[in-house]
Amino acid sequence: MEGALHCPGCSATLELDPRLYRCPECSGPLAYCGPPRSFPIDLIAARPATMWRYAEALPAFAEPLSLGESVTPLVPLCVGPHTALAKCDFSLPSGSYKDRGAACLMSYFAEAGVGEAVEDSSGNAGASLAAYAARAGVHLKVFCPRSAAAGKLAQIGLYGADLVRVEGPRPRATEALHEYVAAAGSAYASHLWQPMFLEGLRTMAYEIAEQLGWRSPDCVVCPVGAGSILLGLHWGFADLVEAGCIERVPRLVAVQAAGVSAVVAAWDQGAETVTPTDAPQPTLAEGIALPAPVRDRQVLEALRQSGGAAVAVSEVEIADGVQRLGRAGFCVEPTSAVVWHGLQHYARAHPMAEDATIVLILSGHGLKAAAQLADLLGSA
Repeated sequence: MEGALHCPGCSATLELDPRLYRCPECSGPLAYCGPPRSFPIDLIAARPATMWRYAEALPAFAEPLSLGESVTPLVPLCVGPHTALAKCDFSLPSGSYKDRGAACLMSYFAEAGVGEAVEDSSGNAGASLAAYAARAGVHLKVFCPRSAAAGKLAQIGLYGADLVRVEGPRPRATEALHEYVAAAGSAYASHLWQPMFLEGLRTMAYEIAEQLGWRSPDCVVCPVGAGSILLGLHWGFADLVEAGCIERVPRLVAVQAAGVSAVVAAWDQGAETVTPTDAPQPTLAEGIALPAPVRDRQVLEALRQSGGAAVAVSEVEIADGVQRLGRAGFCVEPTSAVVWHGLQHYARAHPMAEDATIVLILSGHGLKAAAQLADLLGSA
């Protein structure tokens, strides 16, 4: 497999190594650099409707792993006064957008001969990576906060991964993982740090552009915790601009839960980096309840370069978004539902044309948080 790892922070260039997930020089996050990306539109159109149809823009694995991750639908819906398109990534095999990254990362691990890997997750990433690890024949151990949604934990176990339940807040699961890695030397299948995971997320942008007739939307609204969706979109649309397939990168809007909104605070302050939230508050949107992204500089750059913004929504608005999306026919987990009121907050501050093409990313299936949904309906 061609390519190398590059550190945006200190410009170090390193050989590909599945056990290398951060720069040994400056400890910053790494990026994958491979051959030039191209989009042979006629060939793409003739291929099966999976993420691997964009082979010339993805790492060239000898045998890419697949669980049939289809091109996900773009479905029209009305959000208040706005007409938008829902990008239904909850329809991927494990019920989460993270299948894009997991398929790419586990293809990388399998090709490199990795036998055991570890991950820390509040649920969706662990479930997705467990599914693709099972497909790859990689033994996976997942460190999860005990408070994570029971459905997600059951899904991780179903795929045969070892589940380590950790007491305390989400960061404690990461601490426990690092203690294990230091002792065992396992490869870290981090959806936050591993650059190959983010390579797979570029396909979300590729699909949106192709579904719009190789055009860019005007605005894309997405949940942000680690910022992986946002970065995948920004880099993916930039790839398409560089290849001459579209004219511009759309405005990207990051939506966070108000109680865990370090990116929004940094954006409002015009900061270059994100200061982690000191005292995160409990939130229905557990999938984005992270103190700060590890790629914080790149997340803020993506917002600035795209002309977008970061907005926060309250717990009441998250719960309302779940139910309003449900009434529109979409069963999504609360983390996905932040986009409903997120769009309205953004549009009030940044009015858009009536015919603007707006895409909302629906990132995870509601059945993963069935207990939460039942509680919300019971209290309505």
